[in-house]
Amino acid sequence: MTMLVVIAAWASFCSYANAEVKTVDSKDVCMVANRVPGSPTIEVLIDRRTYYVCCKNCEARIKKDPALRYTKDPLSRKKINKAEAFIVALDDGSIAYFESRESAEEYFAGMKKAL
Repeated sequence: MTMLVVIAAWASFCSYANAEVKTVDSKDVCMVANRVPGSPTIEVLIDRRTYYVCCKNCEARIKKDPALRYTKDPLSRKKINKAEAFIVALDDGSIAYFESRESAEEYFAGMKKAL
């Protein structure tokens, strides 16, 4: 079991480390699944902010659970609103949220040095 956790963590690290800073528009992601769904998304307006989701289930979840609207910037560890984030698409189809382009570029530059 521990070995599986280590392998999963390493795969995640490598996905981030090898990623280029490929920006993706917020309307092209599901902010609940944190992925690029490959199909049109649903626009959800909450508290004057626009979120995007892939399906009715994710729409219901993001409306019900405010925690799904936030994440932490991987570099600064600051809490950020997904509707206001700089979004990067990773090679595995997942996405990462940053407070700015500069934060994303610094993060990926550091990851490449770590390898």
